[in-house]
Amino acid sequence: MENQEILTGSETVSVNEPEIKNEVMGEITGSEAEPAVQQADDVQPPRKKKKKHPFGKGFVFGMLIMLLLCSVAFFFLCLGRVIYISGGRGLADAEVTAKANTIAAYLQEYSIYEYDETALREGMLDGLMSATGDKYAVYYNADELTAVFTDYDGNFYGIGALIKQNLDGEVYISGVYEDSPAEKSGLQAGDVIIAVNGEDVKGLDRYDVAEKMRGEKGTEVTITVYRESTGETLECRAVRDKLKKIDVEYRMLTDDIGYIQIKDFDDVAIDQFTDALATLKVLGMKDMVIDLRGNTGGLLRAATGIIRQIMCKGVIFSTEDASGERTDFECDGDREFKGRIVILTDGYTASASEIMTGALRDNGMAISIGTNTFGKGLVQDFFFLSDGSGIKFTTDQYFTPNGTAINGVGIAPDIEVEFDYDAYMADGTDNQLDAAIEYLEK
Repeated sequence: MENQEILTGSETVSVNEPEIKNEVMGEITGSEAEPAVQQADDVQPPRKKKKKHPFGKGFVFGMLIMLLLCSVAFFFLCLGRVIYISGGRGLADAEVTAKANTIAAYLQEYSIYEYDETALREGMLDGLMSATGDKYAVYYNADELTAVFTDYDGNFYGIGALIKQNLDGEVYISGVYEDSPAEKSGLQAGDVIIAVNGEDVKGLDRYDVAEKMRGEKGTEVTITVYRESTGETLECRAVRDKLKKIDVEYRMLTDDIGYIQIKDFDDVAIDQFTDALATLKVLGMKDMVIDLRGNTGGLLRAATGIIRQIMCKGVIFSTEDASGERTDFECDGDREFKGRIVILTDGYTASASEIMTGALRDNGMAISIGTNTFGKGLVQDFFFLSDGSGIKFTTDQYFTPNGTAINGVGIAPDIEVEFDYDAYMADGTDNQLDAAIEYLEK
């Protein structure tokens, strides 16, 4: 993006501004223009008196005038460019910059607390994004941005425990990866997480708890859990390791009904779904259950990459940007799945998951069973800054193939079935999945 402005703490600097500032300073101080004029003024008559040539004087005088005019024109041109970048469109004008520096001076002189100047600068950038009113707008420093895209890539450092949150707000272990640090530590499905490294997690959502459980490879984390089946409170210690995310799990439910659970739409999900679909077809799958419960979304490219493996020819979804321009995302239908499909949804089914739900439903390929989806019908884009940091904010809203805007509303299920947590915690009964099997067996 040309002339993209980057707030660097005390001033707003354009990507191209350093060159412009040098040019302007040269004109202002005379470091380039004045020596050129001075050399012209230094032209003296030769020692030996010769016949005067009016043409020569005129030529020198003309050159002086031309240089002067070019210098003045160049100065105002450059000045105009700086005004355009720093004042015309920048947020950190002279007044704001002076105020920020004054505040920093007061803090340095009178605050009883120690503070990190880098953290203050990044706090300014965080505040800039927060002030947009876009709750999805975020500033990432270079390390944070790297971590985000490492996660999307499907690689992370953790213990390999899957967690969910029940209606009472309790965060619990819903499963563990085979041969993972979590499994080796003794964590089991159904364990309710009480604390991480001694820090109480009551009141936190599952995403915050998951972040506390992650960390650098080789470091230890202690998970305190309550195991209802035995009434025990246990401390399980696990050593973090590099893990490959398993976004897609699958199995046969009956002789002809296959089950695919998509946990996240990361890049790795596309190939994992491809493998799951191929394996289940070999095993005799005719109809399919796609479980999107708890899937809060992810990458659009991952969602469309999966949808195009099973959808008929048609529109997957449409987006509308800030200018009102609409764009359709389509499927050619070359790999259309011919069986029936049931999609399981709940209140955490959001964003890319809702795109998949809406695409298959509106094109007459699936019904949904469960509860109303979350209702996030907005698309965010990343923009990368020159120092390795970046920002993310909402650039589009999207619509299902029928033109329905679902933001703040969600998608109501075709068959509503509330999840029975008590039955699931007691013996693993999944009444929503049972309802899907019952529908497909009719």
